[in-house]
Amino acid sequence: DFGLARREQAAATGSQSLAPTVALLTEPGTLMGTHGYMAPEQVRGNPADARSDLFALGAVLFEMLTARRAFQAETAADTMSAILREDPPELLRLAPDTPPALDRIVRRCLEKLPAARFRSAADLAFALEAVALSSSATHAAAVDGGSQRADVRFQRITYRSGAILGARFAPGGTGVVFAAAWEGRACEVFMAQPGNPEARSLGLPTANLLSISPQGEMALSLEATHFFWNEVRGVLARGSLAGGGIRPVLEGVGHAAWAPDGRGLAITRYAKERCRLEYPSGHLLVETTDWIGSVSVSRDGRRVAYSRHTYPGDSAGDLLVTDAQGETRALASGMSSITGVEWSPTGDEVWFSGVDERLRHGLWAVGLSGTRRDLFASPTRIVLRDVSPDGRALVSFGSMRLGLCVQRGDAPPVDCSWFDGSVAAGLTEDGQRVLFWEAHEAESPHFATYLRAIDGSAAVRLGEGGGTGLSADGAWVVAVTHPYRDELLLHPTGFGESRTIRIPGGARAEWACFHPDGRRLFVVTSSPERPRRLHLLTLASGEMELLWDEPVTFEPIRGLPVSVDGDWLVLRREDGGAVLFSCRERSSQPLAELGREDIPLAFDRSGESLFVTRLERSGRRIERLDLQTGARTHWRDVAPPDRSGVYFVGAPVITRDGETMAFSYLRALDELHLVLGLA
Repeated sequence: DFGLARREQAAATGSQSLAPTVALLTEPGTLMGTHGYMAPEQVRGNPADARSDLFALGAVLFEMLTARRAFQAETAADTMSAILREDPPELLRLAPDTPPALDRIVRRCLEKLPAARFRSAADLAFALEAVALSSSATHAAAVDGGSQRADVRFQRITYRSGAILGARFAPGGTGVVFAAAWEGRACEVFMAQPGNPEARSLGLPTANLLSISPQGEMALSLEATHFFWNEVRGVLARGSLAGGGIRPVLEGVGHAAWAPDGRGLAITRYAKERCRLEYPSGHLLVETTDWIGSVSVSRDGRRVAYSRHTYPGDSAGDLLVTDAQGETRALASGMSSITGVEWSPTGDEVWFSGVDERLRHGLWAVGLSGTRRDLFASPTRIVLRDVSPDGRALVSFGSMRLGLCVQRGDAPPVDCSWFDGSVAAGLTEDGQRVLFWEAHEAESPHFATYLRAIDGSAAVRLGEGGGTGLSADGAWVVAVTHPYRDELLLHPTGFGESRTIRIPGGARAEWACFHPDGRRLFVVTSSPERPRRLHLLTLASGEMELLWDEPVTFEPIRGLPVSVDGDWLVLRREDGGAVLFSCRERSSQPLAELGREDIPLAFDRSGESLFVTRLERSGRRIERLDLQTGARTHWRDVAPPDRSGVYFVGAPVITRDGETMAFSYLRALDELHLVLGLA
């Protein structure tokens, strides 16, 4: 069943035009192949390419794993009909021992749309190699014990329902101090003793625990908010574990870690759309447009280990170490997630938690030379919270889920989540279908765009990438790639094939939405030379016109609000100031009524008001802003019906009539454990 696809060849020129004509069996319109292994485009008689062979390979792999065909019916016609309209049986139900990563590969090969399959056999080979390496590593561990220690012991510390946001050993080994948001309440700081299920609140203001010095001084984050998914910001404060007042120190701080002598702090701080790593506080080591996650100061106080993440709020990234002179080296690159970073008890390694390149949860140790070893393989999400000099560790186990809710009018929100990472991206004009993309493990690493009716029927996978907008008629979806590339994806919501739109000049497309006329796209691109510029791209010609020759900032999921007629957009300058921009006149006017903490969501149907939101604790407040008078009126409060473990609610999407909205939320349900025997 291979060899049916062929490369497109340019027309012959010169004397070769007199050569005999060759008849090709795979001309468009010719139906040829073995039923049960033919790709949908072959069944329809459409042109085939290399991705048609990938479909056939997926069918063969399915049969090898399950001993039955992916598509099989009583007649050839019924089989071909199934290829066009039905999904294959669930592979994991037929062959439960199949690695989940291999299941995802087979499902991707068997996608109906060629654009939703692997881009090339090389990409497929890379994915299969990763599964083979993972299987080999698992087999080796089973044979010789691998690096998993048999004497690792766990002692559970917490028993309530909610999210743990920070945890540290108290000085002198007298207990554990942690910050948690239990049962949907505000975050509190608690003291616990291993072996006693009761934890005592320290009675502090709403705060997250960042670090504790050997002298018992706490670094706290007051009124900390997850600015965007996993990206957190708050007011750095200091207070004593022994009691007394809390002293605010610095705004816009993400993470902090005391030096081992307790005389200085390493901090991450946000300023003018950049993230700074400072050690000690005030002394700049690193400045980046990425965001920096967990930080830890080495046992000798000479280096800082930290995670750096490229995409807003996304925990995928690299593990780095920077010394006092600013010299940086990468210890681990391309991790699917990094959730915690601490120095080892002896100080010669960095321990970190997360998800590796092969989508395995666990703990790892890496030396300054880059040599990495497994500490602990976990079946579920694990976060390293602290490591003591005597070798004890604090970790949390649990689940993290991006949920999706749709709310119509004053009715309660309805959960429309699909897999484990459903991100609300749009609604059809009638509010009956929600556009979203899956941005967690089920569709890692490239993500995928889905459309789902709000009546609870099954979601329809449209293709790869993160959908950012529907056309006015609901027939097409535009999506950005993950990671960002110099292209956009157009997926039909009904009949048709997905398309790829190239961005001229090689710039990366970070966001796009349809112009109301359906023939053009608003696109935000970036490159090392020109950060985030706004363009208008004509679909028919591929030509792209620069609209705004200034760096533009925006909320990455919601993007830029566009008026009903496509003339007006709301933009933010690099300094945070908001403007109303006219596409027709290429002019702008200040929008002083929009504060720095406000996120503009959408114009209403009249174009005279703007829906605006700001982040509240585990929720959102939405207001209408009258663009003529500047008056603001409360419209609605947004939160999932069950707030347990919810520590971030995304900015919602709203239909122009205001009748329907959809929003995502981030929920973690954690258990804190003391770990012995890792060292």
